[in-house]
Amino acid sequence: MSGTSEATAALSQQAIRPPERRFAGVFRFVRQQRLGTIGAVLIILVVFGAVAAPVLKTSDPEGFGVAPLLESPSTSHFFGTNREGRDVWSRVLYGGRVSLKIGLATVIVAALGGTALALIAGYLGGVVDFALGRVADVLIAFPSILFALTLHASLRDELPNLGEVLAAEEFLLVVAICIVFTPVIFRIMRGNVLEQRAAIYVESARVIGASETRIMWRHIFPNLVGLLLIVMSTTLPAAILTESALSFLGVGVEHGTPSWGADLSGTNRNYFVRAPWIAIFPGLALSITVLAFNLFGDALRDTLDPRLRGQR
Repeated sequence: MSGTSEATAALSQQAIRPPERRFAGVFRFVRQQRLGTIGAVLIILVVFGAVAAPVLKTSDPEGFGVAPLLESPSTSHFFGTNREGRDVWSRVLYGGRVSLKIGLATVIVAALGGTALALIAGYLGGVVDFALGRVADVLIAFPSILFALTLHASLRDELPNLGEVLAAEEFLLVVAICIVFTPVIFRIMRGNVLEQRAAIYVESARVIGASETRIMWRHIFPNLVGLLLIVMSTTLPAAILTESALSFLGVGVEHGTPSWGADLSGTNRNYFVRAPWIAIFPGLALSITVLAFNLFGDALRDTLDPRLRGQR
């Protein structure tokens, strides 16, 4: 009975411990990573603006003539209107949805695919490692934008429309950008897999008869999660920039869909001098988002990478 009561008391003390102890890691991150905290706050604001766009005094971002043409910023249209009478404030918020959705989908698929291939190549070695390594080298050798353009042109009519999840053009963008970033992530993760393969715990698991698959996914993979989070946080802004670049070149999202890159291209450029807000606000939203993810990614790397601890 005494042991049961002591256990109950310990659990109750753990349940009622002060909030500052529960969030000690968050407080430590805020205190030690000031720039990373600023990046996290900016990311929260961008995500909130994209998710809550329908209730933040927005109109149809794709509708023609919903407002006067080329109206300057005012209380009725915070960021002004473009040459088609579309509210720039609405297009900036809804454009964030497109960029974040494509960026997150790309990073998740590329990170998981690159890590899986790195586990297979790094652990098995031999011919498998050589073949995957050479394919990765070939893909990395191509300029990323040119390679994505080629994929977009060749796969345009081959990929499905996923309805509410991803439109056909968005799905095509995800596939093209994934193929660009997967070999880069593969190269980064493979080196860590080679390091983990030589660790003592892997030898111990092999001695007791663990299968190759079990060693890869139950022993090595958990030790890659920290690096994987760092890679994802630093790859996301690059994926968003790539999506914006492709949309700027006219091969991104469908024409008329709100996109930061698309709003900086096409015939809109003819009105940048007369109505500079058409370029300022989409460009500012893109710059702030990429900067925020870079700041947060650098701070996350400094926090999770044990080789960098204590250097600040």
